[in-house]
Amino acid sequence: MSKPSKGLSGISRITLRAILFALGVICISIATSILLFGAAFTAGGGARAFTSLTGLGNGDSPPWLPTMDNELRFYAALFLAYGILLWRAGARIEARLSQIPWLAGVFFLGGVGRALSWIALGAPHPFFLFLMAGELILPPVIMALWLACRSSVEQGRAELVQ
Repeated sequence: MSKPSKGLSGISRITLRAILFALGVICISIATSILLFGAAFTAGGGARAFTSLTGLGNGDSPPWLPTMDNELRFYAALFLAYGILLWRAGARIEARLSQIPWLAGVFFLGGVGRALSWIALGAPHPFFLFLMAGELILPPVIMALWLACRSSVEQGRAELVQ
């Protein structure tokens, strides 16, 4: 195991850990809500809260069809697993360092999917545009922090060998 990180690499590690934990908890919470209460409840609640906080959008989405709810509850189980992987990566960054680029890439791909939907079908509620922005902005930040952590871990391993 490498020595504890110091300086900028230590800040990078703490920041990366906080982002991974926060995203993990958010994904787990959203997935659990969709599984238990459905997509309309979860997405509608987020959109209404966003509208009340920002004044953007009308707060409501069109009704969710049973087939769409059924499909999203299925995908919520996969989103729950993704959240658990994020949380686990945050808990043991050094041991799961190789997983972090994949996790960031999946998150970015989700944002690309939202962008494609916007292009194909039109703009969703502003809340979902806000989510898309985070899904496209955070992965490069995660990768920059990952690079700093990886360099620190590799330097620590090299020092242990000497």
